[in-house]
Amino acid sequence: MQGFNKCSNGHFYKEDLTVCPYCPGGNTSKSSNSSNSDLDKTMIPGATQGGDNTQVFGHTSMSGDQTKVFGGGSAQSGAPRDLNRTYIGGVTDSEEVDNSGNKIESAPRAPRKIVGWIISYSLDPMGVDYRIFEGSNTIGRNPGNTITISKDVTISGEHVNILYRGGKFWIKDKMTANGTFLNKEELEVEKACELHDKDEIRLGDTVFKFKTCE
Repeated sequence: MQGFNKCSNGHFYKEDLTVCPYCPGGNTSKSSNSSNSDLDKTMIPGATQGGDNTQVFGHTSMSGDQTKVFGGGSAQSGAPRDLNRTYIGGVTDSEEVDNSGNKIESAPRAPRKIVGWIISYSLDPMGVDYRIFEGSNTIGRNPGNTITISKDVTISGEHVNILYRGGKFWIKDKMTANGTFLNKEELEVEKACELHDKDEIRLGDTVFKFKTCE
């Protein structure tokens, strides 16, 4: 075949090549400077070959005997994470720094101490709970309340107030249309009654169980 050579393995290749490119160790052209040893290396798209390193897709450089993992690398803050520490998603690590080297402060905590909870199984069969803080806690359908209950239309915009002061809990109805019931007894409008652990509170059609931290 004119213009082609045939190797001992029966491959035809262009006559301007010095060796068969289809046989192991073959070069593709007379001017090729690549080393035959490169053919024994595994090439992965997106990785730069160098030394005896294992290279993984998506990494452009390697050094020493490092092993790189897909998607790895340091955080956007520029500070590598300590692999001996536990990190929780959504919580800011106060020891991290931003790209300018400034310390990132942790998200502020609630300004008031948690002193109790109200839990409802009528809003959700699996249960839903709301925290009660020291001081005044308003409960109602309006977004401005400490606790907003929007699912029950029988609850007033500002339905009830739960107050923690001096080690005691108090509950007061805020002139609601459907009333507030404590242990199945209706409260007088704007009259504070003492609240105790495991008391039952009903606002409209929603029933809560009250629980203190003590």
